[in-house]
Amino acid sequence: MRVSTSQFHSQGLNSIQKHQESLLDLQVKLSTGKRVNQASDDPVATAQIHSMNRTMNTIDQYARNGTFASTQLVLAETAIDDTTESLQRARELGIQMLNGTYNESNRQATSQEVGQIIQQVRNMMNYTTSEGESLFAGSDVNKVPFVSDTAVYDDTTTVPAETAQGFYSYIGNLPAADASFSATANFGSRFVQIGFDSDNSLNPNDQGDASRVRVSDSGSSVFNIPGGASSLTKYDDGTGNPPDNNVLNVLVEMQRQLNSGTDFDANLVEDLTSSITQLSQARAEIGGRQNRIASQFEAGESFKLTLQERRSNLEDQDVVAGISEFTRNQTALQMAQQVFSKVQNLSLFNYLR
Repeated sequence: MRVSTSQFHSQGLNSIQKHQESLLDLQVKLSTGKRVNQASDDPVATAQIHSMNRTMNTIDQYARNGTFASTQLVLAETAIDDTTESLQRARELGIQMLNGTYNESNRQATSQEVGQIIQQVRNMMNYTTSEGESLFAGSDVNKVPFVSDTAVYDDTTTVPAETAQGFYSYIGNLPAADASFSATANFGSRFVQIGFDSDNSLNPNDQGDASRVRVSDSGSSVFNIPGGASSLTKYDDGTGNPPDNNVLNVLVEMQRQLNSGTDFDANLVEDLTSSITQLSQARAEIGGRQNRIASQFEAGESFKLTLQERRSNLEDQDVVAGISEFTRNQTALQMAQQVFSKVQNLSLFNYLR
């Protein structure tokens, strides 16, 4: 077999280039601290790293969704708390008015304070976010949930009939258990995804799925009197229907009775008490959703920590091993350069001089 000088030269040069490439690759890994800097470094690890990065980005998005949901629920909780305080004051006034020592003038003066309470409660029931969405309109967040009723209601307990107006009706979206969602319902922003879905499908409700949380409520379920408002049953719109049994109408009836100077109905106090209890339950349910958001966040962060550890094992460079490998390749490069300098002198003409 013939071995030429050019072959010795080519092999020596290739050896030097190979060691230089190894040193350059190790320098990049040591400077970035990562073993995998491009797909060619480890194709299998690269695919796994990309998959884990996508999962961690999804977890981060769920955390941001949870922050948004928590903000919305805090607003709802605040509105309910303010309404509860107003109703407690109205209830105190109602108990006072049941005392026979208060005359007509006293009741009319009290009606002025009740009028202020009505304005405050109405504002809370029609509370809107900074984006202009109603908190208590269910999924119809672009509607004002409680509006003035256009019907004329007759007091069926008096003869002749005494007409009464000024009541309010709920026109927001009803809960799914009571009626179907309306065509104008805004499903997407009402049920926020805060975790990985067990069935990988989306529905316009949470249906007990811990991965979703509702951020708006139906005003009919929050502000209606449980079992109906006893103080409103005497009214009829001509078709056998009384006004909506929401607490705002109870306050309107309370103010009307105080202004008229008639005997004060004890059912008003009972309806206010029932509404306060209902609001407390609604507040507790909102607190449960806030706890669910916190639990999902903690679960997501725990899972994310596991993924980060796994990614680090795949991606990060072992500095000690890298430095040792760099020193070994550096020594090999020096030896290859020395050998190459010797090979360059292996020429027949050097011996014929």
